[in-house]
Amino acid sequence: MQTRWGRLSRIIASCVALALFAAEACSTTINVSVSSPGFAAASATLAFDFIDGGPPDNTVTLSALTSNGTQGSTSTSGSVSGTGPWVFSDATPFNELLVSFNPLGTTLTFSFTTSDNPPAANPPSFPDSFSFFLLDAAGVSPLITTDAPGGSNALFQFDITGFGAEGLTVYTPVETGFSILADTGTTVPEPGSLALLVAALGAFHLRRRPRP
Repeated sequence: MQTRWGRLSRIIASCVALALFAAEACSTTINVSVSSPGFAAASATLAFDFIDGGPPDNTVTLSALTSNGTQGSTSTSGSVSGTGPWVFSDATPFNELLVSFNPLGTTLTFSFTTSDNPPAANPPSFPDSFSFFLLDAAGVSPLITTDAPGGSNALFQFDITGFGAEGLTVYTPVETGFSILADTGTTVPEPGSLALLVAALGAFHLRRRPRP
């Protein structure tokens, strides 16, 4: 009996450990909507920047980019792949996607999903961060300025801290006729973690069934 309960206790401990792993290995989705009636006829460039703060690795997937304006060319630098959706990795320190619009239109929406691995503690590293900017047609100067610290003029910054949507900061545009709203969506365990947890629970169920 003691041996049996010893085996069961080890299985339970494994299940608990996998449950904790599943809770930590999460992804976060943010839905963003932009209203730009004051800049509907402007030529603009959307800039999405993913900055590597150090280990561990993270990724960002940008998807569902829609507008009632006219999308033009795109260009990337660093570790950005795809043609929509786009996947950003932190294999390089600076990773950027530029998307031109002419005209910008009055509405713009998109979503992004990040892994949520917090920065390393020893040695300490900074959080990886994902930011969004609205630049002029040349992609050089800000079309919209904000109250972001350091004069970066980011419309938002998402720091991957391991706490999901708590890492999101939305900044206030200075110009009138422009607004941005970010819906923090949901934080869910990644599929691989869920699969491990389900497998462990299944093994526990089989082990505890009485022999015929």
